Amino acid sequence: MVEGGLPLPIDYLTLSLLLGSLVIFGWLALKSRSVKTFQFQISVFIAIMAAGGIVELLSNNGIIQLPSALQELGFLLHVGSMIFFSLMIWLRYYNSKMRGTSMIEEIKE
Repeated sequence: MVEGGLPLPIDYLTLSLLLGSLVIFGWLALKSRSVKTFQFQISVFIAIMAAGGIVELLSNNGIIQLPSALQELGFLLHVGSMIFFSLMIWLRYYNSKMRGTSMIEEIKE
């Protein structure tokens, strides 16, 4: 942040890229036919990561003021997305072993 309290131009670029990725991956998650597809799961993971980045960027630049209990909200969203990703991969592996199928989905054209 610059001394006057205004964010740097690179912060605007970062914010616009994060918002763009949030919109794109949110749309891809909604477009997925089932929550069991890898496309849905990875899109949700990336959307949560982007949301954490947005919250962190806005709170670090003083654009939003979070209550003291939520000062680390951006960090917590990142941790939550990592937990979601770990569970997603583990459950996909577990289900594939139990069913005797492949973890990889077939490409449907």
